[in-house]
Amino acid sequence: MSTASLIDNGERAAALQKAMLLLAAVALNAVELAFPRLPFLPWLKPGFANIITVIWVIKFGFRDAVLFTALRVWISGFYFGFSLFSFSLSLCGGLLSTTSMSILWNTLGRRGLVGTVGMAVTGALFHNAGQLAVVYFVMSRNMSLFGQVPFMLGAAVVFGSIVGALVPVAARIVGNVGDVNSYKTDTDDNDVNTKLYDSIKNHNRINTNSAITFTDKFIIALTFAVSISLMFINDTRILVTAAIIFSVISLILNPKRPMNLLYPAKFYILFLFIAFTHLFFSYGTRIDAIPFATKEGLAAFAGQSLRLWCWLQTTHIFKKFRFHELFILILYRFFPNQKETLKAGMIALEHFPEIVRIAKSENKIPVITLLFKPKTALMEYISVMSRRISRIVNKDYIVVQ
Repeated sequence: MSTASLIDNGERAAALQKAMLLLAAVALNAVELAFPRLPFLPWLKPGFANIITVIWVIKFGFRDAVLFTALRVWISGFYFGFSLFSFSLSLCGGLLSTTSMSILWNTLGRRGLVGTVGMAVTGALFHNAGQLAVVYFVMSRNMSLFGQVPFMLGAAVVFGSIVGALVPVAARIVGNVGDVNSYKTDTDDNDVNTKLYDSIKNHNRINTNSAITFTDKFIIALTFAVSISLMFINDTRILVTAAIIFSVISLILNPKRPMNLLYPAKFYILFLFIAFTHLFFSYGTRIDAIPFATKEGLAAFAGQSLRLWCWLQTTHIFKKFRFHELFILILYRFFPNQKETLKAGMIALEHFPEIVRIAKSENKIPVITLLFKPKTALMEYISVMSRRISRIVNKDYIVVQ
């Protein structure tokens, strides 16, 4: 077998290994659905997927870990929808967390001065800080938000410590999943192993050569521009008009789905959060009928709710005009040397729905078990899901005799 073929097979196997790690992160995200959302901390999550992020930082380095984080955001957005709020919240928190852990690993971790617990706690702190900054600038410019800092610090230390302590054990479990050395590179297997990428090229839903039209780019840019401009508009009449226009556009783009008009209502927990921060923590003219509220607080609540309604409706615009394709093309432009990871993202995208379905339906972990026996519960979960992911992905892409 030629050297080129050996390298080619190695690249394919590495891409498969990364795809499996990506899907493992998706499965760990699904565990967090067991935790109820709190109206005053709706974005607070344990961050179990950071187990994979820490492994990725140590194994593949900073640049590749940043791409991994962006791919996670892209894959979730592909299926669940992009909006200005969800996109900025996920990307900002994830990139800050990954960057902070990478810096810590490269400066202290490699010298043995900081371990995985320190990395995970640091990542959780920066993830929470990034999300809080987005919430403040995008959702609610209310200084009372920073009253959440003690809760977020406590959560970062507790959950970050659990995540960091689990990393070495999880690394041993997932380390053999998709291991490059587990694939044969004999001449007889070469033709069969080419299935890894050929299937992606033929059936992949995202083509890196696809031509995003000027109209697509213009509408996406215009949608972002209008969405951002709403942050600086306080006139209720303009905001009501914008909410109506965004809702009508959503209906026009999806005429067979009239319930899209009420799509933002699915995120009622965010509207409750806005009500909580503006009605209970506002100063101004008190309303006799509602003693805890002020006229200024009600006005701020109405305005911010209308902005959020508009931002959530942009999900349908971004989907229609292929923002998901534009985003992956941007990733290809900025990460030209990370082809293995980009192809891993393609593989993970294809299997994402199946992994989420399995994670939700068959491997639910009771909250009580997670709280009192997190290590046992999560390690068993990771072990089971790793085997399932390996079987699912290998079945389609590799057949080794």
